[in-house]
Amino acid sequence: MIIRNYRSTDCRQLAELFYNTVHTVNAHDYTQEQRNAWATGNVDLTVWNDSFLKHDTLVAMEDGRIVGFGDIDKTGYLDRLYVHKDYQGQGIATAICDKLETVLPFEKITVHASITAKSFFEQRGYQTLQAQQVRRNGILLTNYRMEKEMTRNTPTLQTDRLVLRKFTEQDLEDMLSLYSDKEVNTFLPWFPINTRAEMSEYLNNRILPCYQNPVSYCYAVYLKSHKKVVGYIHIHDIGDSNDLGYALAKECWHQGLMTEGCRAVIARVKADGLPYLTATHDRQNPRSGRVMQALGMQYQYSYEEQWHPKDKLVTFRMYQINLNKHQTGVYRKYWNQSAVHFIENDL
Repeated sequence: MIIRNYRSTDCRQLAELFYNTVHTVNAHDYTQEQRNAWATGNVDLTVWNDSFLKHDTLVAMEDGRIVGFGDIDKTGYLDRLYVHKDYQGQGIATAICDKLETVLPFEKITVHASITAKSFFEQRGYQTLQAQQVRRNGILLTNYRMEKEMTRNTPTLQTDRLVLRKFTEQDLEDMLSLYSDKEVNTFLPWFPINTRAEMSEYLNNRILPCYQNPVSYCYAVYLKSHKKVVGYIHIHDIGDSNDLGYALAKECWHQGLMTEGCRAVIARVKADGLPYLTATHDRQNPRSGRVMQALGMQYQYSYEEQWHPKDKLVTFRMYQINLNKHQTGVYRKYWNQSAVHFIENDL
């Protein structure tokens, strides 16, 4: 597949692709009457061409055929995104969006997503602001006003049960409950933290400064039903290991909450362009490994490390998930640094 800039000679083909896509791909979500009002087949090519030229417009080609297109204006409004009915599910919309979202340093991108496209944008980290009824040729159609923060420093995410957001000073008591629990922190090197003063020092010296960096993912896991912070999800060493780490309050174990939260974070960092993530767990903590497996991470190798500051020898298992189809390698720094490394075949 080739993605190139729009040319005026493409306009008629894009109008035809738009019409055919609406009347086939969107047929599950909109009635015939609605589709006829949305895509009448009588596009004003002069108006469309002018808007394509004013916007950043990209066209996807496969074997010399136009198979998709998308355009975004200078404010960050993603206007159109359509893929040929015979080329659905092949990553074409994703490839176009990856490029459109980075043509300018947008602070946020907005889109009015159809019912059909809503889940696609959710997977890319867009949040639904509101459902709305729009009138086309006298007929009402439902779509969704959605927005994506383009900051790469812990943008707020939501799942069915969780809000993933930055830590604040108001989270101190919830954090102390989490970080002081010896059972939760058995397999974590620096904890438990025992006093409110220690917790405040850690928050102000280790966590809050992360939010001043250009890129950081340091999430508080806020449980909607409990109205409190019950865990964290961090990605450390960005640009090298991209190491995924997490912890969850004991009261919330065995409910799939950490898998739910991590999936949302992984979807976001994938949309932001991180090529892969790694994660490691103590071999004595297989439950953490099961979370990694549930996330689609693959076991790569095991290695020994003298664990500081608890100062004990630990065998770690390293998992990895590649988020970019062009990323095929394995992160081998731990393997290379450890004198004892091996592959376990009996997991």
